[in-house]
Amino acid sequence: MKAKAWVLGIEKLFEVFPCTEAQKVQLAAFTLEDKARRWWMLTRTVHHGLTWDNFLELFYDKQGNKAIAEYEAQFAELVRFAPHMVDTDYKKARKFEVRLRTTILDRVNMLTLPTYVDVLERAVIAEGNIVA
Repeated sequence: MKAKAWVLGIEKLFEVFPCTEAQKVQLAAFTLEDKARRWWMLTRTVHHGLTWDNFLELFYDKQGNKAIAEYEAQFAELVRFAPHMVDTDYKKARKFEVRLRTTILDRVNMLTLPTYVDVLERAVIAEGNIVA
């Protein structure tokens, strides 16, 4: 419900402020907060040049399947309490990777990705491929 209300509010802005497709996505992304903002930071690295319709498709898909996004949020919260366990990007990547669901882990860990962002990005992609 909150997501639908947010979309309707953004589209209301488009009626008053005519925008190109790219500007619509930029404006919408600018208003995202918290978990939605983190989702967008990951998604935009994989998807370039989105139209508003493409953005909405990804956004609503994310609403339906939040497993990796939720895990990432929990992980980010927990690492604050044990910074010594993730004091390098490589250690952080391995700690994140080890707790992924088996179906996603199998698609990610064989790559031995060097950074946390790389592992997170690939996990999001793998999750999307499993769901699709």
